[in-house]
Amino acid sequence: MQSPPPAPVLVIEGSARDDGNTAALTASVLWHLKCGAVTRIDLSRLTIAPYNYAGRYEEDDDFLSIAALMRDARAIVLASPVYWYSMSGPMKVFFDRLTDLTDTHKAAGKALAGKRVFVIATGNSAEPPAAFEPPFADTARYFNMDYGGMLYGRGREVIEQEAAAFAARIGDAVSAAALSHGR
Repeated sequence: MQSPPPAPVLVIEGSARDDGNTAALTASVLWHLKCGAVTRIDLSRLTIAPYNYAGRYEEDDDFLSIAALMRDARAIVLASPVYWYSMSGPMKVFFDRLTDLTDTHKAAGKALAGKRVFVIATGNSAEPPAAFEPPFADTARYFNMDYGGMLYGRGREVIEQEAAAFAARIGDAVSAAALSHGR
């Protein structure tokens, strides 16, 4: 993966369909976002090997490039459909690889402290499963990141007021990070 220049907002999408419900809700949030450049990453288009204890991966593995983008972003948005009461397979592989940031790449993991993390999710139920959100919030806390909450959409339905309000929260996080870093 060739790394784009740093953007204030990094969106990591973990859906099997780039034109699905999660992509539609994410696009709506980003349309309302008024804080500058956004880098969008589609995990299904990248090579991210499953975590292994030896920490050996092929040269074309993209995980560390994503970790660098996370380090440079002011806010990180994780977008995933609900698959079997949990995050999607590509997002789960990505989450498993975060283990590398606690072991062989600790400096990259420590650089995530203070970042603001948000989640966008879609599913077919009126409400997300109770078990869906905790892995995102708990992982953010583990890395000393600030968890900004989740926007959940049912099916293809996009409620623009909710998308706009969520975008405003992301924008506020980016502004606060810029002020604290003098940028």
